[in-house]
Amino acid sequence: MTLRSLAGTTALVLSLTSTGLLADVTPEDVWQAWQTASVAMGTTVTSDSAARDGDALVVSNVTLGKGTEASVTLETLTFTDNGDGTVTVTLPESFPFNMTIPATEGDATSKPSAVTVNVTLPGATITASGTLEAVIYDTNAPNLGLTFAITDEANPTATNTVEAKLSGIQVHYNVGSAEADSFQEEVSVKSAVITAKGADPVNQVDYTLTANLADVYSAANISVPKGSTEDTFEVALAKGLTMTSQFGMGATTFELSSTQSGAASKITGSLKDAMVDVGADAGKVSYYNNINGVALTVASPDLPVANAAVNLGQSEIHLVFPVLKSDKPADFAFLFNMTDLSFAEDIWAVIDPGKLFKHDAATVVVDTYGQVTLAQDLTADAAAITAVDPNAAGQLNALEVPNIHLKAGGAELTAQGGFTFDNSDMTTFAGVPAPTGKMDIKATGVNALVDALVTMGILGKDEADQGRMMLAMFANVSPTADEITSTVEFKDKHFFANGQQLQ
Repeated sequence: MTLRSLAGTTALVLSLTSTGLLADVTPEDVWQAWQTASVAMGTTVTSDSAARDGDALVVSNVTLGKGTEASVTLETLTFTDNGDGTVTVTLPESFPFNMTIPATEGDATSKPSAVTVNVTLPGATITASGTLEAVIYDTNAPNLGLTFAITDEANPTATNTVEAKLSGIQVHYNVGSAEADSFQEEVSVKSAVITAKGADPVNQVDYTLTANLADVYSAANISVPKGSTEDTFEVALAKGLTMTSQFGMGATTFELSSTQSGAASKITGSLKDAMVDVGADAGKVSYYNNINGVALTVASPDLPVANAAVNLGQSEIHLVFPVLKSDKPADFAFLFNMTDLSFAEDIWAVIDPGKLFKHDAATVVVDTYGQVTLAQDLTADAAAITAVDPNAAGQLNALEVPNIHLKAGGAELTAQGGFTFDNSDMTTFAGVPAPTGKMDIKATGVNALVDALVTMGILGKDEADQGRMMLAMFANVSPTADEITSTVEFKDKHFFANGQQLQ
């Protein structure tokens, strides 16, 4: 996929804005520039007429199309010279948007689906400003309505409709020209209400969905090196591509009800807030997501419990990693955080009917960072790189572990430590670069949890006893409490546990 094609899915919408929003030009210039840039993005543009009406150029029956996949028809499109170096673009307050979802490739029974979207956009203010080299586009819309009607040719009796009502919409869009090497966009929506319903008489299925979202936002900032718009992502990254992209939302709730062959089910959910951040810069990529306050409840006759409720305090993933070959060490980071995952007692009654261990909320945190030296570009086929030699992709130079925290079933483990690695010594530890460093470990409640698993039949007594014997070799076991501590250390080409040399 090329960088230019990444924008293909939004080309129709962008062509309404970026291509005509040039300051200090006539409406005719704007209209011509819009058509030129739309074609450059793979969109065809046709119209019946373009005529002056005072300071405005009124274009009639404008159609934008992406082959047979999508089309938008605008009864009139007006470009007005404001006399102050800005241009106002006026769209109809309502217009249709038609899409075709192609049949599934390789499925002989699959047929295309037709989607008709009716768009309402009353009272929107659209203003273009800036210069030929840096076009700025700002939109304020009090309300946006979208109504989707979906027709499946393979099942013509099925009906599906989706309606979205958005309010408090603001859009900021900045692009230089049709050949620009940068792009910035910011979108915010104060609230959104989405409803959907469908019925399939043939399969005796129907459903309704309602979702409420607050404070939805997205932002993107992409800088592409000159002459790289047709490059693949990895090639452009090597040339200096930079990218940041964010998406998030505030308080959100949803409810999905369905009936299949007379059996009713319901799923309800909510979250406090959520966000995703993706970036690329200087030969590295980054990913971060954070979701807070998740609650999910499922009621279905197919489930063995009446109340299948799950709650999660926080879910967090953070990854920063180099992807391009280099002779110098590069930083990486990895964080996985799942805090306070809890289940309703109805679920625990199935898992642990005898209440043999604690049903407290579970937590898993793995926080690490370090340095690696890459011998290959990771944008290539990673499986092919490592198939011959697992170390062919590069070398691990250092690993810091500021926090490992595991808590479940009344047991808890914490660990902290750090290591450096001698990649010139791959023999002392059988193909692994020789480490230097240590890790401190503490665990509580492990014996009680193991006893409960043995009683439940999940773990055999012999296996549990063998595990305890092995653990005693590496750890200090408290004689008075269910507590284990250990320090594992690599130094001078040897391995130590609690000061005792084991290798």
